[in-house]
Amino acid sequence: VYRWEANQIPKVKVAKIDLSAARKEQTPYMPEIPDIPKCSPDLCASKEWEDSFITYFSETRLAFLELDSSDGPSVSGAVKNSCKPGISFEPQIDPTLTMIRKMDAVSRAATLRNYIDMIQSFDTLSRNDCLWLFALCVTVELPLDAETCASLRSMLRKCSTILATKSEMDDEVVMLNILVAISGVYFGQYQK
Repeated sequence: VYRWEANQIPKVKVAKIDLSAARKEQTPYMPEIPDIPKCSPDLCASKEWEDSFITYFSETRLAFLELDSSDGPSVSGAVKNSCKPGISFEPQIDPTLTMIRKMDAVSRAATLRNYIDMIQSFDTLSRNDCLWLFALCVTVELPLDAETCASLRSMLRKCSTILATKSEMDDEVVMLNILVAISGVYFGQYQK
């Protein structure tokens, strides 16, 4: 029986494929991601400033982690709950410690991703936008998942794009440099 079945199967032909041609070809499903735009050197943060800011940012994250992991009740006395991502805050108001502590780790990461998606269509970032992004970056837990890393790269690209359009120093340039340092240097999304 087995020999009869084996005789019924056609002989296998091996095709020789030129893999070098296939490797050079970009599939239509793979987006062309532009390089991170360069801004004017006098508007970019200095290496010394970045280093001191990253130290400050690390200390801020550590202080929040210690506060958030303390056994006592949250700042407002409320119990932590799982807020729906993207609905847990009003973008028009400043973020508060109470608001952020009411979110669980998953909600914080999802809210950060949603906020970054929201700013992609903006030409400028307001102080409130930058406050929310800063607060959510302080509170997002490590290690980051792939989706959050991709969102942070998008934030880096967006902030760099806005910075590249600037010609003089203003408050927005400072805030953008802060967000670039957080996403690019602290979270390691900037590759030179």
